[in-house]
Amino acid sequence: MQKSHTKVSDFIWGKIYNQEIKVGDKIPSERDLAKILGISRNSVREGLRVLDNVGIISSQHGSGNYVSAKFEDTIAEIMSFMYILHGMDDKQITEFRYALEWEAVNLVSGKLSDETKEGLLFHLEALEKCSDDEEGAFHDKAIHYLLIGATGNDYMKYNYNALTKVMNMYIPRLRGKIIAGMKSEEHLQSVHREIIEGLIEGNTDKSLKGLHAHFKYIMKYQDT
Repeated sequence: MQKSHTKVSDFIWGKIYNQEIKVGDKIPSERDLAKILGISRNSVREGLRVLDNVGIISSQHGSGNYVSAKFEDTIAEIMSFMYILHGMDDKQITEFRYALEWEAVNLVSGKLSDETKEGLLFHLEALEKCSDDEEGAFHDKAIHYLLIGATGNDYMKYNYNALTKVMNMYIPRLRGKIIAGMKSEEHLQSVHREIIEGLIEGNTDKSLKGLHAHFKYIMKYQDT
């Protein structure tokens, strides 16, 4: 049997799905919702609290509740917990990243904004010059985030950002394994340059070749 407070989220979801309300619109008051749904105001309040916590609505004191859709951080938080609790290991993270970045290259190659090009080149040059592992991991990660962000695809960004907390531990550890396995950073730097140059030139094959080499290194050395 459906819990009373879930009727609130189902009702609001239906209104949003049918485009009867949108971001910025005010939703019915607690009293009106209780009357419409035939449930107590306490149940309404509980349902609204859930929607507020996940960022679907926001409460404005003295005014009411409004559709806000500020749930990006919540989604990332929930998904990062899901990955950890379900035992997603380094290999699975690598495979997931590879799939997302492969599609991202196909979507953005030759279509990058000047701002994104400048960002990619900045982090590439910083990566090639730095000798500190932590700094290198920062610039390495920034390059891949810029690639995903350039797609403008919210679903890809949400999924990729959901790995942020995991990757904060995963990338420095994994990058250290790769460098130790190759005995040099030279090959790792060259594949990043190949990816970025291909993206800027609109040479998709070049970027994909670099991306394939990048993940080939990762898959080879991650279990060492």
